Amino acid sequence: MTLNELGNIGEFVSSIGVIVSLIYLALQVRKNTETERTSTYQSVVSDFGSLNRAMASTPELSYLFVKGMEDFGELSSDEKARISQLFFAAFHYFENMFYQYQKGYLEEDVWRGWKRIMLSYYARPGFQTWWSVRRDVYSQAFGEFLETTELEVHIASYDDVTQLKPVTPLSE
Repeated sequence: MTLNELGNIGEFVSSIGVIVSLIYLALQVRKNTETERTSTYQSVVSDFGSLNRAMASTPELSYLFVKGMEDFGELSSDEKARISQLFFAAFHYFENMFYQYQKGYLEEDVWRGWKRIMLSYYARPGFQTWWSVRRDVYSQAFGEFLETTELEVHIASYDDVTQLKPVTPLSE
């Protein structure tokens, strides 16, 4: 075997090594992306769960949330201050979800459920009153998303769920 042939074999073996390395790297990137998605989803659920647990453990706060979503203007000054903090926290969690979805860390199926919840909150008349004066504390992209995206299915409001008002189908 000539020196030239040995060189060609060396190049071939080297090429195979590069290809194997690239395949390994691609698998590692894919695994890392999946780990990031899982971590992001866990964070989203944990953050929003903390807010829900706080409201669920305080009946007055839960009732205030329902009342504020429906008619912010009817709340006392103290109630407006409390509910504003809840709205602020909830919608910053939603903004984070929106951002994570835009970056590809929340899968479409997971995003769909969260999107429906946030849009159903956004659509409530009391929240709309609050949003009109607090919109500027959120990113422009998130605000535009909320203001231009339609809720494609009926999601019962807290008012509906607590049976303060009957549920009406979307077709009406």
